[in-house]
Amino acid sequence: MARILVTVITGFLGSGKTTLLNTLLKHPDMSKAAIIVNEFGEIGIDYDLVERSDENVIQLENGCLCCTVKSDLIDTFRDLYLQRKGGKIPWFDRVIVETTGIADPGPVLQIILADPLVNTGFQLDGVVTTVDAVNGRHSLDQFYESVKQVAVADRIVISKTDLPEGQGNLDAVRERLRTLNPAAPFIEKPPGNLDPADLFGDGIINPETKMEDISAWLSPEEYQQGQVMDTTATPGTKGGEQAQAYYDAHGHQPSADHAHDPLIQSFCIQRDKPMAFNTLQLFFDGLTREAGPDLLRVKGIVNIAERSHHPAIIQGAQKIMHSIEWLEKWPTDDRRTRIVFITRGIDQTHIEDSLALIERLADRTARVVGQAD
Repeated sequence: MARILVTVITGFLGSGKTTLLNTLLKHPDMSKAAIIVNEFGEIGIDYDLVERSDENVIQLENGCLCCTVKSDLIDTFRDLYLQRKGGKIPWFDRVIVETTGIADPGPVLQIILADPLVNTGFQLDGVVTTVDAVNGRHSLDQFYESVKQVAVADRIVISKTDLPEGQGNLDAVRERLRTLNPAAPFIEKPPGNLDPADLFGDGIINPETKMEDISAWLSPEEYQQGQVMDTTATPGTKGGEQAQAYYDAHGHQPSADHAHDPLIQSFCIQRDKPMAFNTLQLFFDGLTREAGPDLLRVKGIVNIAERSHHPAIIQGAQKIMHSIEWLEKWPTDDRRTRIVFITRGIDQTHIEDSLALIERLADRTARVVGQAD
């Protein structure tokens, strides 16, 4: 049975997430969607604002998905799946998770990609991030999580473009977003003109052709080599102090895993020759141990030497790499390994050098074994 697609809608406070969600829920194609709304605080305001508050709209209260209610999210996915299968709730064909405005989406992605209770029944379709054209640059300058929300997005909805202030800022906002995330397309339609097709379909499978669409999923040509961006205020600076004051006032304190660095980079590494399975495994085992929290998003298609006719699909977020999935066949004649990285404080040279070292060690080990035989 096909797994249920999950879309994560994230974005900073006031960027238009709930407006976007309500617009989507009015569309007939969304009549069978299940909605998970994450609230932070004692009163669930956003939940009350979701216009279709039926049994398929679930509220996670009194905590942020990236910190305190991760177990609640896992339980919610499990319960949704079992109740859907048992006919206890209306049948749904998609799940949308709306995070709080101060959430780091990374841990949410980890759950969808790697938790065995979740990914057996659910599959990540993509991340949609809302950015306010009026205040978006300020949010990116002042608040840590805003940068991460943009960096891991598959599509970016720029809101409030119909306001005069938004129109005046639009070019600068686009430029800032493009430096943070070179591949994510921008959506700038007024809310009433948005269609689910504008936001969904970021997964490996093209929803129209039902075929693998690796070029659209990875967009490797959009990633410039060694691109480095100074993107956010750090602790100890004026912006960092303002961000900390906000967190203190709202009772949300980033955990140790939420250490921040001003450098966000995005790049794609490629290999023409097939890669041994052990080489790939050793590479990512070492990388996640060394730099887990700073691997904001990883996804790629890999030519594994032992199964070269079946491309391997890899995905990861921070410390977690999802189990490899195998496609039935290569979607095109291009059989190169292509892996996209979005990182914080880790440059492309370091990643390339690490992989090259593992490749040399693997080659040397293979030669020694061959001589012994």
